[in-house]
Amino acid sequence: MVGSRGSVPSFLKLLLISSVLVVLFSLQVSGVPLGGSDNGLQDQTLLKDDDPLKDFVTSVANEKEDPTLASSPPKPRFSIRINSQDDVYIDPGHHNEAVQQDQQEMTITTRPSWFTSTLMARRLLALSKFGVASTIYPPPSPNTRVPPALAGQSISLPEYIADCEEALLDADDGGPQGNPILLGLYVSTTFQNAAAGSNISLSIDWWDHLNKTSPLYPGFPLSAAGLPRVSLLGYVERFPTPIANETRQALESCFLASHPDAEAWLPGNPDSPHAGFWAKMVVTKAYWIGGFGDLQQIGWINMTEWNGIRKDRSLPGVGDGRGWDDVRLPGEDA
Repeated sequence: MVGSRGSVPSFLKLLLISSVLVVLFSLQVSGVPLGGSDNGLQDQTLLKDDDPLKDFVTSVANEKEDPTLASSPPKPRFSIRINSQDDVYIDPGHHNEAVQQDQQEMTITTRPSWFTSTLMARRLLALSKFGVASTIYPPPSPNTRVPPALAGQSISLPEYIADCEEALLDADDGGPQGNPILLGLYVSTTFQNAAAGSNISLSIDWWDHLNKTSPLYPGFPLSAAGLPRVSLLGYVERFPTPIANETRQALESCFLASHPDAEAWLPGNPDSPHAGFWAKMVVTKAYWIGGFGDLQQIGWINMTEWNGIRKDRSLPGVGDGRGWDDVRLPGEDA
């Protein structure tokens, strides 16, 4: 039975109280900001940088004399705004209002264009004397001492290389196309595997120039991982024999300029301990790692650009006309 006239039933009282609580809770929640940033970036997409390496960089750059003190402010996080492939902004994260007011203006980091990166890759090849060549062991044959279990396995070995195409007098093949010259030895595992049908990959890097470079971030140590390297994929192609005298002289002069000791095993040298031959690696693909991805390009190179770059120019229609001598690698003198 309902209570006396003029009184409010108990269940209605509970309903009214619940409604008031819901309204109050909604007002509290509506006052909590769900996102956004300052500096006029409300319409920009912010990608949070969770790369642990960048966390380490941030920690080093903001480390205090005693980072264990409880009163030390939290280290700022970073976010990235990407406007285009060559336009990357690194922006401090907004973890509290006090820090926001002290933030410096946003710093801009511009990565090189892909054509500039390809020029740097061609320069890296031109200046390199050594590379690590990887090949695949073929199926076993009766006349080999290679263990059968190695069939299909890869092996990586250092090799002498030289960028000698521009020194060759015979330009019937279209001129220099970024194919490194090799002095092959029949005793070499690399060239035995290539002769059996293996493709080849060649890895070259700029890591031995580390001590000539500068830190990439404030407070960050010198880092070989932040320096350029490139992996070339292709196959070995021997120069036809008998080799033309002009071509042989050009190959010997160029190759010995980088490797004077190789005179002892030049092809045709009767005193050489090993028989050899001239060859080139025909590059069909190239994978470039310019350094850390926020500063440099990483990915597959346009092979039309790779083949069309010369030392002092590029072929018509290739890039902006520059050659690989128009760029410098980290630590090089201008």
